[in-house]
Amino acid sequence: MITTNHPLGEALKDIENFKLALADYFKDKDVFPIKNKVELGSALPCGISMPCGEIEAGELVKFVNDSDFPIKNSEDLAVKLSKSCSIK
Repeated sequence: MITTNHPLGEALKDIENFKLALADYFKDKDVFPIKNKVELGSALPCGISMPCGEIEAGELVKFVNDSDFPIKNSEDLAVKLSKSCSIK
């Protein structure tokens, strides 16, 4: 967990929590490797939001590049989805 008094500390903590929520959701799921955006869109849960603008995880598919595939595991997924959030 990230702890800091830096002004961006809260944003970083929110992104870390998003990653942890995804990892928890996918811990017992047999969906990896995810090979393309269609598979990714089908696998992503509703209700897990990215802290930047409260974007649902499923909405982040449009920000993933074809070069990001295959997605190997939940950690890889969390990193690739969270990179689309700008820190303010």
